[in-house]
Amino acid sequence: MSKNKVLRNIFNVFNTILMVVICLSIIIPLLMVFFTSLSPDEVVVREGFIIFPKIITFSNYKKIFSSGYVGAFYNSLKVAILATLFSMVMTLVLGYALAQKDLIGRKFFLRFIITTMVLDAGIVPFYLVVRHLGLIDSYASLIIPFAISTYNLILVKNYISSLPESIIESARLDGCGELGILFRIVIPISTPIIAAITLFYAVSHWNRYFEVVMFINDSRKYTLQVLLRQLVFQSESGISSDPAYNNFKMAVMIMTMFPVLVLYPFIQRYFISGIMLGSVKG
Repeated sequence: MSKNKVLRNIFNVFNTILMVVICLSIIIPLLMVFFTSLSPDEVVVREGFIIFPKIITFSNYKKIFSSGYVGAFYNSLKVAILATLFSMVMTLVLGYALAQKDLIGRKFFLRFIITTMVLDAGIVPFYLVVRHLGLIDSYASLIIPFAISTYNLILVKNYISSLPESIIESARLDGCGELGILFRIVIPISTPIIAAITLFYAVSHWNRYFEVVMFINDSRKYTLQVLLRQLVFQSESGISSDPAYNNFKMAVMIMTMFPVLVLYPFIQRYFISGIMLGSVKG
């Protein structure tokens, strides 16, 4: 056996062990959260966090559906869906425009957009702009200012740039307009990058917390992430300091993770290919 083959086998064994450790470090906490949420109060009081449940109950989830967390869940879902749809439309349209080599001022626009990745005006000017636009205490404040991510835009632009120019030129010769080319030709053949970017936007909008606290004043409009944070950090409350309350916290966490866990398996096969194809061409 050659020396290179021995070294490769050692590397493969080490790499496998490392991957197993990393996977277990992710899976075990998730299982603890899930099984603790299904455990009754007396078991949580006695054992703390649960990884091998002996008794399973759905009482914590029943408490959630009879509390204000359901309304916050719908608020988060509404914001995430509307914001993701708006972000995808804006990103695809702008990405298609920037992918056109004959666009006047293309290099200037690209450099200007990339600059936003390293320069930030700060929180106070951002808040003043949102307030001046009259978006305070409106879900529009969570959608419009975050419509486009520069990173996602660059991925989309690079992916569209990698498409054969002959397809777009043929459509133009047939009299198809630019929007028609985008929605009838480019989008149908860009499924991988669209799936990947949709996941990025959806997770980003779903997990938004700080902006909700900053722009939303009406507690009835709070998203689930705000209520979850309040629940987890209410250490001064006599109820929340009770170990029996941990199972309810875990149930709310599962509720928070549920949409992303449901969405990811459906677009997983497009995820890697979309990111790779969108990052190889400038």
